[in-house]
Amino acid sequence: MNGTKMPRLIFQLGSNNWQQGGEFAPGSGILHESHHHAYNSMSNTRCYSMYPSRHQKSDRADVEIIKLEHDIPIAESISPVSSYRFHSMSDGEFFAYRNRLLTQVMDYMDRIESAEGQSIDLIIAHHSFINPLIMRDAIEKRHSAGKPTPQLVCFVHGTALKMFANEKRGDNTDEYPMRFLPMMQIERIFDYSNASSIDTCVAISNEQVNALGSIFPEFPIQRVIVSPNGYNKSAFHIKQDAYENRNQILSEFNTMDALIPEANRNLSDYDFDKIVVYCGKFADWKRLDALLYAAKQYENSNQKIATIIVGSGPEADQLKYQTLAYQTLGLDHTYFLGPRGQEELATLFNIADVGCFPSRKEPFGLVFVECMACGTPVIGANSGGPRDFVKPEVGVLVPETEDRSELV
Repeated sequence: MNGTKMPRLIFQLGSNNWQQGGEFAPGSGILHESHHHAYNSMSNTRCYSMYPSRHQKSDRADVEIIKLEHDIPIAESISPVSSYRFHSMSDGEFFAYRNRLLTQVMDYMDRIESAEGQSIDLIIAHHSFINPLIMRDAIEKRHSAGKPTPQLVCFVHGTALKMFANEKRGDNTDEYPMRFLPMMQIERIFDYSNASSIDTCVAISNEQVNALGSIFPEFPIQRVIVSPNGYNKSAFHIKQDAYENRNQILSEFNTMDALIPEANRNLSDYDFDKIVVYCGKFADWKRLDALLYAAKQYENSNQKIATIIVGSGPEADQLKYQTLAYQTLGLDHTYFLGPRGQEELATLFNIADVGCFPSRKEPFGLVFVECMACGTPVIGANSGGPRDFVKPEVGVLVPETEDRSELV
């Protein structure tokens, strides 16, 4: 190599799609993509990534997409593109999916190393479920074939740990029977005394460190690194004159398909005094209903306050929240805009007076950071990841409560 230092090769396996091709992505998919670009911007480092998708394609050498005939399997609550949960798979379907991913991952790794003329140094498996299992199996098979053993790092996101917690709690065995947590314990993937375990975990918040410790106490806490999420600065920043022209900007947005007649709303009907914006998937722990109860109170004030809701979920949840907003609470200035891309979301954050994200034990809270980057203060619950970074200068975290109508 004429004395040239060989680059460090990183391989990442993600659980969710990236935001491209007109398809929305969950936060973990956005995080995976941003890390991919960050690693490739580092000197003497090359990163390759792989993730599943039903719709996307890739013609890039550094990104390979696992083509699915079904939606991307998810661990817990729905994503913008899938409500197909691992628990809905039969044992045969799950192991077939696991084996297929293993085969395709190993094939891609072989092609990467052949093209680079060297071995992969570091493997990052996103989420604490199927991906570290696949990568552990790949490492073992490759080691048996005489290949070097790279370091295995698990990047811990929220949903897999929530799935394990739901199984462990045992209060919803119809949806979360005790199935995958025992499997992970048998596999000993987080048992550091096992030679085939994960080397290091990276968590997005202190909340996730604690969650990991409660599910897998056998993994040593000193081998967990906290790496807070970053955000896309090219999209999320203060946009000059946006706030002053917000009513005009808002009138250019359409509401999502209405499931009840009352949900057909025109955003250009009012000159709003204040705007509250929410962004999140329609999962129960995101507590959109808490914001709707709050909207009932501030809509009765002497100001015209709009509540802008970005995000979506299964049709049953769309119907639930639209019914609560319009038929139960009788809200007049609340609008469901559906999922939006980063540029549109950044515009909405810029024209808002406050971002409200009432999630319970949010794993990190990327929307908090994105909203603050647009110069807009935030409100959330005093639990989870936002406790790491929401200070009085940028927002407020209100005390937790089990009564969602009081979380206002």
